[in-house]
Amino acid sequence: MQAAIKPPPRLRARPWAGTEGGGRGREPGAPRPGGSRTAPPARYAGPGPPPGLGGPWGGGRAWAAALPSGIVRRGARVKMSGEEILMCAVQLGKNFCLYFAGLECDAFCKERILHRVLRNVNSQLLVVRPDLNMAAFEDVTDQEMKSGHGMHFNIHCYKTTTPSAGLPVAFSIKIEDKNYYMCCEKEHGEMIVRFKEGEVPKEIPGESNVIFFKKTFTSCSARAFKFEYSLERGMFLAFEEEGCLRKLILKKLSREDEVDETMKISF
Repeated sequence: MQAAIKPPPRLRARPWAGTEGGGRGREPGAPRPGGSRTAPPARYAGPGPPPGLGGPWGGGRAWAAALPSGIVRRGARVKMSGEEILMCAVQLGKNFCLYFAGLECDAFCKERILHRVLRNVNSQLLVVRPDLNMAAFEDVTDQEMKSGHGMHFNIHCYKTTTPSAGLPVAFSIKIEDKNYYMCCEKEHGEMIVRFKEGEVPKEIPGESNVIFFKKTFTSCSARAFKFEYSLERGMFLAFEEEGCLRKLILKKLSREDEVDETMKISF
């Protein structure tokens, strides 16, 4: 989906000084001294000019652009009818029409990476064992944790257009100079958690079996979380006892308001 956005005559480019009000601390749309209240201009806030942007628009960190009535540009988002939609500049067309494209509603773009160990309700650490193609929560000494073999995770956090579902994350880990990522696969009619050799992608254009939605475990446990599998609602990372192991699995909640301690994970 593309929309042509044409600036009004005489509109001049100017750098974005860091605030919506022009860098002087005014609220967006606040009245200027001796003037009337006006809506702030929309701004493109990319690290460089949008593709094809040049001529009178070049030369600053960000550029002003006029938008149709009822749409407010906010950095890399457009807000219309109360709903925010991620947008990106595509090209500058004829007569200085700046074209924007909306991102897919189920697209994920990597924003940051956290480095954490994952603990269960018993304070055991999640340890990945690629040779056994499995991961389990184990009792780990401080010395073993410092060595970090198979227990220091990279948590890849993604931007999303549907924040109400939770923060999209993917998990990866480095073991003996090899990178592995967590994913889920169906095997004999059952969903299995796997760790496969490879890298987590920076951008995911649609659905993916590596994405989980991070949610607060309960309102009373703000520092603990549960991770819902993105491709199957109600399925969460959890552990089950298998002999002397507490194996990492996917587990279905029977009710939305159910509290299952085996799904509780903290950093």
